[in-house]
Amino acid sequence: MGTKSVALIFDPEPYQWGLRGDPFLWQLLKKRYQTVELPYSPETLREDILSVFRSLTGELPESGKDCYVEQFAKTHVGMSTGWLCGDFWIGTAIPLLIERLEQANQFQI
Repeated sequence: MGTKSVALIFDPEPYQWGLRGDPFLWQLLKKRYQTVELPYSPETLREDILSVFRSLTGELPESGKDCYVEQFAKTHVGMSTGWLCGDFWIGTAIPLLIERLEQANQFQI
């Protein structure tokens, strides 16, 4: 069996997003992990996601707070296109990706 990349944890996409910018961050992260091999530290993944979120928005995701990313707004036109949902990333996306990574790591050890 060949080495697999961390990007596999991004499939399938969540059934429901928080805001319209969330899928763009999801895809950006997926692309970033195409060349990163499993196994990979869940703690490092969490730190990486938070770091990317902060680099795009200037702040960390917070419950009850949405953040704007201009580069995502330029991708598609719409009222909420550039917005990331803090609740989605804290409560859904990051926990889902960590869980998937832990499962994927088990098959690479």
